[in-house]
Amino acid sequence: MSSPDAHKIQRHNVGDMKDIISDLPDAILHYILSLLSTKEAVRTSILSSKWRYLWTQLSVFDFEVYKDDSNQKDQKSANCLFDLVARLLHNSNCVERLCFKIRGIPVDAYKISPLIASAAKHKVKYLQLSLGDVSRKCVLPHSFSDFKSLTKLCLELKFTLYIPSRICFPSVKTLLVIDVTFANEKSVQRLFSGCPVLQELALCNCHFKNIKEINISISTLRILIIHFDFVCLNYDQLDKCIVKIDAVNLLFLSCKSNPIIEFIPLNLTSIVDACVDLTCNYAQHVAHFAHRAAHRAIKLLSGLNSVKSLKISKETLEVCMVVRSSSFFFFPILSRIMPIESATSSYVFLKFIAYFISITTMNVVLFPLLVY
Repeated sequence: MSSPDAHKIQRHNVGDMKDIISDLPDAILHYILSLLSTKEAVRTSILSSKWRYLWTQLSVFDFEVYKDDSNQKDQKSANCLFDLVARLLHNSNCVERLCFKIRGIPVDAYKISPLIASAAKHKVKYLQLSLGDVSRKCVLPHSFSDFKSLTKLCLELKFTLYIPSRICFPSVKTLLVIDVTFANEKSVQRLFSGCPVLQELALCNCHFKNIKEINISISTLRILIIHFDFVCLNYDQLDKCIVKIDAVNLLFLSCKSNPIIEFIPLNLTSIVDACVDLTCNYAQHVAHFAHRAAHRAIKLLSGLNSVKSLKISKETLEVCMVVRSSSFFFFPILSRIMPIESATSSYVFLKFIAYFISITTMNVVLFPLLVY
């Protein structure tokens, strides 16, 4: 067979090839799309008419737009994403997990409420909103109360967040609050009190700009994760940032924070595991808070006397070692069993460990090596 004939046959076979993948059952096609990222799944809509809306029948969506300094159309991209998700929620009835992220691009607060109201009509189980601009204010809509299927909610909102009265998240068991500036203390309490079955709470870098106190009083809570950097503090009131933890059924606590924040543990009688990392990054103008930070660190640790397994960072112990002499009245038992006036740093360290073990029922104590 001559070469030109072979080439004709090859072209004929390619043209006659059947689209085998498109003929697969929709269930298999949905599974194939589920292995792709949302961005890649949307791109399949150009393959053929059958694929055009196939991606909208998925149950998991993760939409994300980043600020691009080289792109002058960031705002347009953000608006297009809002429109795309709105159309998706209008045409689909099988969305279970929705992640909507617009990072570094200012977003109009009025666009959020319609998005949430539309999502509330679906049986969404997980919702993540990561968006906003710190100069704007956001009011969570009452439509959240209709979100009876929602069990996990992540709010990463660089807005000033206002929580209206009577808002309710009836089925939310896991709540993540990240980079939020609360409008006032009432908003904080409304958020927590509106979660009647909450079991897991994570607070990461929530700002104290408009508030002095966060009161976590949740009887159903099992897991609490707190991560506050120094940037979260109100520099005008550094010594008045308070977090109260009243959770009688709490089993696990992870606290990574600047010790200037005062943690007040109450009724933590069920706690099993705890991780405490209080790192002091003092600028010179706040160095005089060192002793106060040490007292607050000790107060937090002494409130964990029911814990079974405790992990404490080296930095946390170093913060506690700032305390000397009569300042140990915060630890009255310790002051009675050691000669304060002659204590060296290493002696205080060893006595601190001995005291803390003596007042707890823990089975495992993990202390890092502290070198003097």
